[in-house]
Amino acid sequence: MSGNDNLRWLDNLPVGWAQLYRDLLSDLATNGITVCVDDAKEKFGTLRVHLEPRVPEARPYIAAAEEQSQVTCQKCGEPGELLMRNRIVATLCPVHGAGFSKPARPPVVTVYMKSVDISDE
Repeated sequence: MSGNDNLRWLDNLPVGWAQLYRDLLSDLATNGITVCVDDAKEKFGTLRVHLEPRVPEARPYIAAAEEQSQVTCQKCGEPGELLMRNRIVATLCPVHGAGFSKPARPPVVTVYMKSVDISDE
């Protein structure tokens, strides 16, 4: 997949993070790291980028972009913070965060795991 193919994920991202995502792809290319983005999205108020296959050299760049998304308004790209309203978590600036409030603690994510018996019995 070419770098331009990775841009198709912009449609899945909040508008305010478009430049953040473009900068991530540019940083990877500048450093000679070729990636195929399998998924890019907002989840729990932060940017998530998944590669297939995984490219370990890309992880620090992705982590930096995900961290930057925590302080970048997902609506406009201005400085923002993680806010909540009715269990909705979003990173928003003061203008777009009207009606949201700062959580007392970081959001809790519950993951349910189903056990699977893989024995030969």
